[in-house]
Amino acid sequence: MGLDNKFEMYIRDLCKRIRNKDVHAHIKLEINDHLHTLKEEAMNTGLSEEEAIDQALARMGDAAVLGKQLNKTHKASMDVKMLLPVLTASLFGLMMMYYLQFHSVFTELQELKVFNKSLSFYSLGVVHMLSLFMFDYRRLLKYSKHFFGATILILLLTVLIGVRVDDVPYLNVGFATINYTEITPFLLVIAFAGMFHSWDWKDNRKSWFGIGIMLIPILLMATTGAFAATIISIIACAAIMHTSRSSLKQTITFAAVASIWPSWNLLSLSQRYSMVSSYTDLKIGEAYFIGSALQVTPSFISEVHTDFILAYIIYSFGWLAAITALVLVIFFICRISITAKSVNPPYGKLLITGLAAVFSAQFILSLLTNLGLSPLTGVPVPFMSYGGSHLLLEMISAGLILSVYRRRKTKETVSLTHGPQSN
Repeated sequence: MGLDNKFEMYIRDLCKRIRNKDVHAHIKLEINDHLHTLKEEAMNTGLSEEEAIDQALARMGDAAVLGKQLNKTHKASMDVKMLLPVLTASLFGLMMMYYLQFHSVFTELQELKVFNKSLSFYSLGVVHMLSLFMFDYRRLLKYSKHFFGATILILLLTVLIGVRVDDVPYLNVGFATINYTEITPFLLVIAFAGMFHSWDWKDNRKSWFGIGIMLIPILLMATTGAFAATIISIIACAAIMHTSRSSLKQTITFAAVASIWPSWNLLSLSQRYSMVSSYTDLKIGEAYFIGSALQVTPSFISEVHTDFILAYIIYSFGWLAAITALVLVIFFICRISITAKSVNPPYGKLLITGLAAVFSAQFILSLLTNLGLSPLTGVPVPFMSYGGSHLLLEMISAGLILSVYRRRKTKETVSLTHGPQSN
């Protein structure tokens, strides 16, 4: 057996004790470098190569003991502070669906079985979220361009052959009708985080090319009339540009150009805005701190379980329940924003920053809509509004954030000691 094979066997035996395989590659390099340093120090004292190797291994300590120490240090961590508000907000939303189906005047919602379907969506979403915690998000990096191409293709299909339901563009795929524009911002974040994590914004040609790439889906969404999703995508793209070290001028240029068409078309929503505003003002004005009733006057039957779920919570359960729901979402957004600062890999930092921007923009727009301060509709409250596609994407996004958090320190230098000393 070669002398250096002793080091390989030691490292292999050491890594068997470390369950978190994400750190194996880095630990192997670090331990190997450390052993060779100890070997050189020993040989400089006059020992033979074989004696130097034995002494280096002795100074590192028993592989089983050191392996257990490193396993404890590098144990895969779950971000419980982010997981709890997601699960609590989801439970809150599920409870709203229960009251809407079984304790409201909306017979249409009872026939739609919003609670039964929501229970299925939430259950499937939680399974996906926890599965993605175990999944290495870095595997998505090489598929970034594929995500972008698929997103553009499906947007084109939505524009060309999509159907409109309550003036919202849907894509009919035979077995289901999907509000694709609603989930597009999440898909763009996954695509652009990989495409721009090492982008050279100082190169004038590449900077304009990058802005052009981001503008393509924005213009397609504006064509469909999905203004809320368009604005959310603009904010997410601007966040990704800023985090990938674009200049302030470049970011402002993109945001200004991307906002021209949506801003112009938003003027046509003024009539609908007036109607929504009067509705929400009336209902919120009748609400109490604890709650006044478990029903709502059926003015917006088709939207009370989706766009206006927050207005329903305020009127039916009171401001205390609504504030509790808002605090859960705000805490979730603040938590992922804080987590983004601690992420080392550029791809992971861009991914989590983009998702934080999507959730933030979605939450703010939905809040303004429910308070009658915005003409935009079609904006669900994260984890609470009824809907299969957006709930699954939100849960999947939360799972990706958990995956990034688990591997946020993978590129940092592993702190090592010599382990138990033996002579």
